[in-house]
Formats: sequence, structure tokens, C-alpha cells
Amino acid sequence: MKPVISVAIATYNGEKFILEQLESIIRQTRKVDEIIIHDDISKDQTVAVVNDYIKSNNLEGLIKITVNEKNLGYASNFISALRETNGDYVFFCDQDDIWIDTRVEEMIGVMENNPEIGLLGSEFEPFKCSEDAPDVPKWELAKFKNDGSVERLTFNSENIFIGCQGCTMVMRRNFMDAIDSFWYEGWAHDEYAWKLALSMDRLFFYHKTTLKRRLHSNNVTLHKEHKNEQRLKYLYDLKKSHEQTYWFIQEYLKNEKDKLNKGKLLKKHIKATELRIALIENRKLVNSVLLLAYTDCYHKRRSIPVELMMAIR
Repeated sequence: MKPVISVAIATYNGEKFILEQLESIIRQTRKVDEIIIHDDISKDQTVAVVNDYIKSNNLEGLIKITVNEKNLGYASNFISALRETNGDYVFFCDQDDIWIDTRVEEMIGVMENNPEIGLLGSEFEPFKCSEDAPDVPKWELAKFKNDGSVERLTFNSENIFIGCQGCTMVMRRNFMDAIDSFWYEGWAHDEYAWKLALSMDRLFFYHKTTLKRRLHSNNVTLHKEHKNEQRLKYLYDLKKSHEQTYWFIQEYLKNEKDKLNKGKLLKKHIKATELRIALIENRKLVNSVLLLAYTDCYHKRRSIPVELMMAIR
């Protein structure tokens, strides 16, 4: 039986680019079966634009858009869209990118050839559409090969931090069902899926460009946390996600050695995050010395002097 392919989109004030995104999905060489859109009470004409597009092109059987009764925020809105999908494979999708025509065909092909994959990310081509658009981190682009290889990501300190854009991801239904009860309110959908797939050894990366990533001033995930309150929010969120992943490992994994090793590494990351929080929030400068034993628990080591300066000022 041919698998069902779903696309989940969370929209908010996306009238400017949403149609270009939808058209790139519809013209895929391997067709999708449903596009589920959840709108978080946009203040612009996003919903009207999408509804007009659906009606004008007789797409009622393909695209469904729902407006939330209240504003949920980015993470919860995306999860609500994911949970409404019915597909054997579910693509994560932003409201403002452009899919390359063979994206679905290629990524589903990789998934079908590798049944152990729970979550698959891919490379992308960034392009700016505003002068104040953020840059994609150089470390991320440096990993791109665009050679069509498929890489299995191992559970280590580097990979604990999400290493690809959520908009490039596709998830298998049995993986989605396995992790659903472990999501908590506010946990970003891509980090949630990434960490739990990594914990299960089901996280893979496709070294091929499958979409064009639009960069503009409103990109949610690309702006940096240079102010103390922003950095502290990031660290508290990071600590909570580490703790939830640790709990998932203890509850879900069956291999005791695997559970012990992964749990031990996560405990180290949790401790490091607690020290970083106290350094900035309570100005515990001695923590900057203690943290020298946790340098592998930073996403990027340049954060070490940055956070020390935050504590001093």
C-alpha cells in the first residue's frame, strides 16, 4: 500500500510568503496527501489568502487550515498541527521557505530504504530577502556536503544540541507516536524530535539540499541571545529539555548499558547548564572556573567568555 505523506505548517502573519511555499509543495514530483495548517490568530491576511488559494484551485481535499481559538505560541501551534496529521510520514514545514521539486521524492526514498530512521533532516540553500536578515551559523553550513550521503548521528555532547533546521525535517509516524507523550508545553517541536530521535539512535541526516531557506528579520530560531534575560531563558529552556530527554531515556530505553551511558552524559550537561545559569543570574564568578571541566557541554565554546562578561556586567 502506498504510504500517506503529510505536511504540517504553523502559520503566524505569513501572508507575504505562504503561497510561494504552498505552490512549491504542490508541484512536488512525489505528491503529498495532506497539508495541515494551524494558524495562531494571525493579525494579517494569512488565513484569507490561504482560503482564497484553496477555493480558487479546488484544493479542499488537500489543504486544511484551522485557526486556533487562542494564541498558542510557536511551539504549541506546531505540535497541534503535527497531531492532526494522518500520514505515515510527516514533513515539518515553515510558512516562508521554498521546497525544491524533488524534496519529497528524495527524502521519502531515503526513509523507505532505511526503516530504522525515525527523524531525517537535510541540507538547505539559504537566501536573504531583507537587509536585516540573520545569517545561518557558519558551523552549520560547514557541515554541508550536498553529495547525497546519509549519516546516522550518534549520541554525544555535540549532537545533543540540535544540529539542523526544523524546516528540513521529516518524521516517521511510528516514531512520532512513540514520543508524543513526552512533549511538554513550550518545547520547540524540532528540538523535541531531534533529542528523542538521537536518544533512540533513530536520528539521520541527508546530505542533500532539499529546500531554499528564506532569511528575513522575523526568523524565529536564528537570532542570538546576547542580553542576560534572553540568555537565561535559553539556558532554562535548555536545562528543561535535557531533563526531559533524561527522563525519556530512563522510561523508554531497554538496554541498561545504553541507558546508563546516555543518562550519565545528560546529567553532565544538566549540571553544566545549572552552573551557567548561576554564573549569570547570581553572578557566581567562581562557576567560570568550575565550568572549565564542562567545556564539551557548550554548543559553541565562544559562549564561555560571553557568559562570563554577562555575569561581570
